[in-house]
Amino acid sequence: MNKTTTALLLAAITLACLGGIFLISFATEACRAAPQTDSYRDRQMQPERVMDAVGVHPGMLIGEVGAGNGYFTFWLSKRVGENGLVYANDINERALRQLKDQCIDDGIDNILTVVGEEADPLFPARELDMAVMVYALHHIDEPVELLVNLKKYLKPEATVVVIEQDPEKTGSSHFLRKERTVELLEQAGYEFLRHETFLKQDYVSVFRIKR
Repeated sequence: MNKTTTALLLAAITLACLGGIFLISFATEACRAAPQTDSYRDRQMQPERVMDAVGVHPGMLIGEVGAGNGYFTFWLSKRVGENGLVYANDINERALRQLKDQCIDDGIDNILTVVGEEADPLFPARELDMAVMVYALHHIDEPVELLVNLKKYLKPEATVVVIEQDPEKTGSSHFLRKERTVELLEQAGYEFLRHETFLKQDYVSVFRIKR
């Protein structure tokens, strides 16, 4: 191999390496720049539209029953703002620890975690403007008892919002049908207000304490 050929070969290798580094760097920046909210779950659940439909606004005090790792909790936190507060309840202490750690990492100070009991969310005595249950009601062993206990944390005009996957849309028997949700809430002394059915897979049911 002569000197000219060797020089050309080295130049080609150098350009290839530099090109590879550029592509890796570009891909990394692209990942960093990718929108964090444009996920499949966001598109399916449309949390902003749901909050609009049920009347979540800045300054509200909201209790979320069965918050889990906080998917919907963080949307609520953003909407109620610095003058509002979200109590994230669950019986799963590990999930609540993860949620709390995420709040610390992100500097969020309007979410408070509450370890509850099977039939009582144990929210603080302050009155709630709204209680929310996202994919939670079908997991509760004694739903009527829990819903009765929930009343003592609600203002008289407060609403209870239940979001469940709709078996009529998905064919799954794991979640509760709209009729069953209404039945459970009415047994616990709530008045059914309406269903919101604009989501592709879910329904949103709104209730208040029966007068």
